[in-house]
This record gives sequence, structure tokens and C-alpha cells, in this order.
Amino acid sequence: MTNDNIPDLYTRALASFGEVLSQVPLDAWDLPTPCTEWTAQTLVVHVVSGEVQLVNLLEHNEFVDPDLSANVLGPDPISAWRGTALKAIGLVQETPLDTPISHPTMTLTLERLLGARITDNVVHGWDLSQALSISYDIEEETAEWLLDFWLPLFDFLTNSEHFAAPVEPIDDSASARLLALLGRTRES
Repeated sequence: MTNDNIPDLYTRALASFGEVLSQVPLDAWDLPTPCTEWTAQTLVVHVVSGEVQLVNLLEHNEFVDPDLSANVLGPDPISAWRGTALKAIGLVQETPLDTPISHPTMTLTLERLLGARITDNVVHGWDLSQALSISYDIEEETAEWLLDFWLPLFDFLTNSEHFAAPVEPIDDSASARLLALLGRTRES
């Protein structure tokens, strides 16, 4: 896969998260997720805040401490997500992937930031689907790209508080290997 496809992967990852988000009933926001300290609502707030942060970084070259409260979702979470996602997609499509991004803990490129954003949308889409007990398929092409992105960063993953320890995958598919690498298990 060429780097030119990364914005497309990002758009597809956002869409897959949005598809699951659109199925969250009003009474499901307190459901537990595989992220043991997060409910469905705190997981969605985390993902939407990540897109808000991407917009701030690209539009203003500024890291702003994210609002991790339900306020970021407003009265209509799907509309808040959609508006933020569309703004982020537009900015990503007009920004070169090698653009340096200033972050408080490191300097990275848009390509590296998109690797994290694609991961959040895909994996937290899966997490949210598990909370809702609905089906969710990770695109194998996206999973392969994410494996290529994360495997060189294995030491970072294993020492990070952001991911659970890797587990044994249930099969050899790219999606099962990705979920296992990021400490998630799924039933076969």
C-alpha cells in the first residue's frame, strides 16, 4: 500500500466507527466496554476528542488539552461526531503526510498521527461493538496496514499505558492479530 492511501484508510476507519456509533441506543451510554475503565460514553468521548485534537493540530498547529467530558458530544453525539469527522477528513486530504505535527510529548508527522487515529477508530469501533453486542468486522487491508504500523513500535506498545498486554490471536487473520497485539480477544 502506498502512502497515498493513508487518508483513504483514515476516512474508512472514521466511517466504520460512525457506523457502530449510529447504533448506540440512548440507554446504552453506561454500558461497560473492553476498555475496563470506560463506558460506551467515555470511549466515544475519547475518540471524538482525538479527532478534535487532530483538527486543532492541523488548523492551528496547537495542542489543546482535550475535553474528555460528555460536553464534547453535546446533545446529539452522532452529529458532533459527524461534524468533527468531516472537518478532520477535509484537513487530512489537503495536508501532506510528511507535515511535522507539534505534540507535547514528541514531534511527529501527519502520517504517524493518522496511524494513531486510524487505530483509535478501528479498535474502539470494535470495543464499542462489543459493549453493544453487535457484529463488527475490521477490514483486512486496514488491519494489515495497522500491523505494519505498530509492529516496529512493539516496545512502545508493551511499555505503554494506552494498550493492554498483547494476547494470543484466535486465528491468523490480520484483524485477529491486530486485536491481539493491542490486548484484545474476540470469540471465534
